[in-house]
Amino acid sequence: MPKSKSVAIVLANGIAGKGGIERSTLYLCRQVAKDAADISLIVQTSRWAVLGPVKHVTVLAGFAQFLGRLALHRVAVAHINVAPRASTFRKIVFSTAARWAGAKVILHLHGGGFEPFYDRLPRFAARATRSMFRKAHTVIILGEHSRAFVTARLGVESQRIVVVENGVPEPARRADPTHEVPLIVMLGRLGPLKGVDILLDALALLKARGSRFRALIGGNGDLDTYRRAANEAGIGDLVEFPGWLGEGDVAELLARADVFVLPSLVENQPISILEAMACGLPVVASEVGSIPSQVVDGETGFLVPPGEVEPLGAALEKLCRAPDLRRDMGARGFDRWRDHFSLETASAKIIAVYRRATAG
Repeated sequence: MPKSKSVAIVLANGIAGKGGIERSTLYLCRQVAKDAADISLIVQTSRWAVLGPVKHVTVLAGFAQFLGRLALHRVAVAHINVAPRASTFRKIVFSTAARWAGAKVILHLHGGGFEPFYDRLPRFAARATRSMFRKAHTVIILGEHSRAFVTARLGVESQRIVVVENGVPEPARRADPTHEVPLIVMLGRLGPLKGVDILLDALALLKARGSRFRALIGGNGDLDTYRRAANEAGIGDLVEFPGWLGEGDVAELLARADVFVLPSLVENQPISILEAMACGLPVVASEVGSIPSQVVDGETGFLVPPGEVEPLGAALEKLCRAPDLRRDMGARGFDRWRDHFSLETASAKIIAVYRRATAG
């Protein structure tokens, strides 16, 4: 691929955004720069992270910038990240422009809940979404659980679908999850879909059953509401809500944690789980999306039904009371991350997709 022909990675908020897609893209850009000197990456912001309805107006600025790059023939491949809701409609416009300009389009399906989102679309919007996926050169999915939907519902030929699991780098320091008073960590945007209310109820259950623990729930969102909920549940002195944590803060936190938990109602393949596994932590997570491809139930952690307090509390209690179990599950989780979800593995697969797109 000539240096003048770049791959534009299109995503909302750029790599400075506060989400798993942005973190994944940041990791990918660093690794591709190391692994493939023939590939030049451009991060194309499709919408800026500003407050209120103004953020939707910023789409025009992002699109204008993208059109300029296309007009100057600076984009050979448009790697477009797609998630449910407004992301899909923005990306229909970006992908159409890329195709008209002669760039190859790679769609990368992120975000949990795309299938129910698609089912609720009006007929014209569903038709436009199918057309975007059918006309793409390649569609990247995070796991085999999405293949049937992408082929049967979106009409993408199986040979144009590539599975690329998320990957994260190895941390500078691994955890020692055997502390006398275990630290339970959750990372994600605070809200109902992440199951924060379910987690607080489960932590209250742990306290009532006499388990010793501390908990830290990191992420942006309605912090005051959940602080009040923790106080009302009688665990306000045990749970900390520090807000959004950057890359360095996350690494430091996971290195001193004992258990990672993610009780989401909807997910695809969370980056935060892989970061925890890379640190050698056992994981308790909901059995949704592609999480079962990450967490092996009973070996690297526990899978629990989404939205249910008792199973979540029981899994956390088992780990809180057994430091040796935490250590052993965490070690097996590290091995699974190394074998299946390393950043080097993900980068190699993405680079292969880029090179096929420019060769064809």
